Amino acid sequence: MIHELRTYTIKTEHGGVKELERRFGNGIDVRLKYSPLGGFFHTLTGNMSQVVHIWPYENLRNRAEQRAAANRDESNRWPPGIAELFERQEVEILIPAPFMPELAPQEAGRLWELRWFDFAPADAPDALDALKAHLPSLQEAAPVVMVWTIDVGPSHGRIYTLRAFKDWDHREAASAAGSLDEAWSGAGSVVPVTRGVKLLEPAHFSTLQ
Repeated sequence: MIHELRTYTIKTEHGGVKELERRFGNGIDVRLKYSPLGGFFHTLTGNMSQVVHIWPYENLRNRAEQRAAANRDESNRWPPGIAELFERQEVEILIPAPFMPELAPQEAGRLWELRWFDFAPADAPDALDALKAHLPSLQEAAPVVMVWTIDVGPSHGRIYTLRAFKDWDHREAASAAGSLDEAWSGAGSVVPVTRGVKLLEPAHFSTLQ
């Protein structure tokens, strides 16, 4: 199983993110005939003109086949006609951590946090093991819905996490109870080289809410 993480930076003219989500949502029923949507979000912090979406596939061949089939759909409603809205798009291929459950539609919160931690590639397996050991304490405060490593992307030592919160107050309370960084805070632990975060809100048609 692979997950495709697509990040679109949207031009501010032509209606911006709101217009992209409208067009995408109008055609999503066609796209879902071919493969499931993992989740669709727009950013709430940092670059406010981004959307982030996740697509699960069996493998790279399945990804190519299903995308091509959707583009040939006889309805002519897909692709949704959004290319003119792009300023930039980035595509990463992620591998779900073996200790995580399958990504499935769920209602977990209106505030989602996508974090990434870049390690030296040789340190990534140890970092993943340390995160696995730390997850139970984090899950008590707020669910970590998914953990990924990178197959194709900017850093082969990157670990992504996707976590859900009911609202901003819930996130603050969960942060006070414990952080992801604590997974690598012990003596002799591997340390991230860089890290980042995006706070996200799901689109109305997202399978993660």
